[in-house]
Amino acid sequence: MTAVQLARACSVLFGQHWKTALASRLGMPLMTIHRWSSGKHKIPTPVQQLITRWVRSKGTVLSLCDRTGNMVRPWADAGFECLCVDLQHKGSRQLGNITYIGADLLSWLPPPERYAIVFAFPECTNVAVSGARWFRKKGIGGLSRAIDLLETCRRICEWSKAPWMIENPVSVYSSYWRKPDHAFDPCEYGGWLDPPGDAYTKKTCLWTGNNFIMPERKPVEPAEGSKMHRMPPSKDRANRRSATPRGFAVAVFEANAQVV
Repeated sequence: MTAVQLARACSVLFGQHWKTALASRLGMPLMTIHRWSSGKHKIPTPVQQLITRWVRSKGTVLSLCDRTGNMVRPWADAGFECLCVDLQHKGSRQLGNITYIGADLLSWLPPPERYAIVFAFPECTNVAVSGARWFRKKGIGGLSRAIDLLETCRRICEWSKAPWMIENPVSVYSSYWRKPDHAFDPCEYGGWLDPPGDAYTKKTCLWTGNNFIMPERKPVEPAEGSKMHRMPPSKDRANRRSATPRGFAVAVFEANAQVV
């Protein structure tokens, strides 16, 4: 556990004044906590394990149709156990606190445990308005699977009883389901990064529920413009275009982690 991870985990557990609270809970001098948080002294392994247990008691983070893990990374850094489920993952593998699970959501069941928050990024190829001119060539099958996948994500989100968020670009979901609760461009959250980033536009819609908190915006100038639309063709173009902006992921963590 690094000093940054310590701060992130303890701010979830104890809030803004976490150093004083942690010192009191552990029965240690406040100066010791300051040394750990500065990175000058190593955090003892038993303390790391104890903090991780406290964080994990708040629940698991579940992210559906998530290939990159960008959305859960701030949660993983804070000590949460995170599950990323996507058809593109091969088998099951664990990297730190993130477990990547290769599965088709239409036939996958989430483990019956407590969830802190749930994210979902159902595949948008057959529903995004930006590709509407190709809908007829794609046929009804693609649309049907996309709607089934959305409904599966929605059911899992509701079943979890946790705050949840379903993300997609501007799409026909507004017609088949309901209008989104929120919309944003990545540049509106670029200020959450150090140094600032995500200086581009790509209108993204969110459907949310169960007290999900939309984070405060910290905008940067969209100097890169609509770079996703200018991305040249490649095998991984769709994946790169759909990757969650890191600034938005950090903002969502900061807004929701302390209330789970």
